[in-house]
Amino acid sequence: MIILIATLKAAEGKENELEKALLYMVTETAKEEGVLEYRFHKSTNDSGSFLFYEKYSDQETFDSHVHSPHFKSTVEKISDMLAAEPIMTTYDFIAGIPESN
Repeated sequence: MIILIATLKAAEGKENELEKALLYMVTETAKEEGVLEYRFHKSTNDSGSFLFYEKYSDQETFDSHVHSPHFKSTVEKISDMLAAEPIMTTYDFIAGIPESN
């Protein structure tokens, strides 16, 4: 299993444009096989800071995601909307509780 946290910071004045572009990623990624979770968050303290929590069944699924047409086009599209390069960190799952509604 691959777990990835990605954080992105919008350039000043690009917050809404970046958010819209990243929402497109959620819609398209939902169609991919093997993506177990793909959650998009916006900071409550900084409207230009965004976080993705991503969980993939295996390395092949993750590789397929980063080579997908929608991923590549979004990365290209958002390059001028970012204040800095995205920070991406992978994690191993240790323990947790199930999500409840």
